[in-house]
Amino acid sequence: MTALQHRPERVAPQVTVEAPRRRRSGTLLFSVLAMLYFAIGYLLVMRYNLFDPDATSRVANADYVISSRDPHLSAIGFVWNPLPSLVELPVLQLARWWPPLRTHGLAGVVQSAAFMAAAALMVRRIALDRAVGTGWRRLAVACFALQPMVLVYGGSGMSEAAETFAILWCVRHLMLWTGTRHPRELAWAGMALGIGYLSRYEVVPAAIGAAVFVSVVTISGAQYSRTASALANVAIVMFPIVIASTLWALSGWVVNQELFATLSSRYSNDSIVEAALRRDGLAGSAGSGDWVSVAARLFGMQPFVGIAAGAAIVQATLTRRSAALAPIVTFGPILAFAAWGQLTSMTFGWFRYYLLAIPLVVCVALTLWSGGDRPPKTRRFAAVLVSLSIVVGYPVTIMASLNERIGNQPLQFGFTSLLFPARFTPERPQNQWYRRLMVDDRVLADYLDRQRLPAGSVLMDTFNTWGVWLTSARPNQFVITSDYDFKAALNRPWEHDVQYLLVSSPAVGDADALNVRYPTLWDDGAGISRLVYTVYGARGEERYRLYRLTGPPRSLREGWVGPL
Repeated sequence: MTALQHRPERVAPQVTVEAPRRRRSGTLLFSVLAMLYFAIGYLLVMRYNLFDPDATSRVANADYVISSRDPHLSAIGFVWNPLPSLVELPVLQLARWWPPLRTHGLAGVVQSAAFMAAAALMVRRIALDRAVGTGWRRLAVACFALQPMVLVYGGSGMSEAAETFAILWCVRHLMLWTGTRHPRELAWAGMALGIGYLSRYEVVPAAIGAAVFVSVVTISGAQYSRTASALANVAIVMFPIVIASTLWALSGWVVNQELFATLSSRYSNDSIVEAALRRDGLAGSAGSGDWVSVAARLFGMQPFVGIAAGAAIVQATLTRRSAALAPIVTFGPILAFAAWGQLTSMTFGWFRYYLLAIPLVVCVALTLWSGGDRPPKTRRFAAVLVSLSIVVGYPVTIMASLNERIGNQPLQFGFTSLLFPARFTPERPQNQWYRRLMVDDRVLADYLDRQRLPAGSVLMDTFNTWGVWLTSARPNQFVITSDYDFKAALNRPWEHDVQYLLVSSPAVGDADALNVRYPTLWDDGAGISRLVYTVYGARGEERYRLYRLTGPPRSLREGWVGPL
């Protein structure tokens, strides 16, 4: 790459104020796509009860901030990244007029629809930077925005949309920087990485890739003070994500005495994966830790990702321009991390973890466009790559998502049941567990709401019971994990006006604070309560038990006055 200094990347001139017509086109594109993604999410949730529980749990995190007995911002939690839930906070304020925003998690759909529409807008801006013609620019935007999995996860309420937007934002400014070498572009790229970190932790590998890319390109192109220039540029691009991660870690330390709760907490991803592996084994937990399944999910998401990566490397080598490598060094590390996590069973290996292969291919195709009156071979190759990604890539992705060994999440399972209902007969209801998610939560919430209980009457750990919280019309009846008095109520519930203990099955996970504090609570009430209600989950398993508090344990009952 030492020759990169001789061929700076040519990009379309930037203007500070976009022409009104172009700005209106961008606004219209964003609005149409946001409404499309939201309509898809609304249909899936409200008509077919198809959603990913991770999405609604993020809505619950936001709702704890405003609807709990002790409203405070730190109730948002520190295990998962805060950006999706922060965006959902103002949307939840509208739930008083439209309850499904809260009870069905549609606030999450609003969040993901907005971010995915913004991601499509970023693809458009990259195409404009590359001076791509109107027809091909629209085709490139459509190649990304209308890709089947982008449509699904744009309306899913998940955090992938925010991550996709952030990395596309970063890629755009890295590409601009290779042409202008202006530190402003690095600052914007760094800002994108910092915001991306607040959406998903997988942005860290992308930041490392961007730092290496910036340092190598700087050293290759600098005529003097190469090391100093490289360090300065890396500092610019890394500063926002370092600040974001540091402040987030320190906030977790101040509130929960945990710097990185996503790694060390009993609610962490590692703990969830370990519990799932103990319960279901590798196959049942969607781990499928072999290269065949990794390749199936990666190329099932975007069959031309390998060709695009190779083309980018060849383009950078032959033309001595590094812009084509920007998508590789950002999207690539995240995809590599997803593959490594699946192979080592560090993560579940979900199909959606490979979503970023889609914008990677589109961005590489856009970098192959260059100026000149006569279309070069690279431009023709880019046109073919985009066209094949639609004509061939779309059907491949659809077929992969309908394969239960590849498309391994509730949304993909649900699509299969809708398209092939004959496979799912009433005699085999367990095959459609993904169509009954949160039904048990709603039943239990309705039962408790009808009791008309006073505030703070039901003690529960929201690690597993967030669905009950969301679907309840009386959230102040609960004492939840983020409440200031949760630990005190957990230790001596009979002294805090608690009437019920809601505990989740140890088979689902061993992190429930009630089970940790009272190891025999699930089995026999721990000598302080009696069983009054049992709720079975979507798979037919016993999921929740509701116990009526009878008083302190026998060793403490002498002199105690209360409802025995």
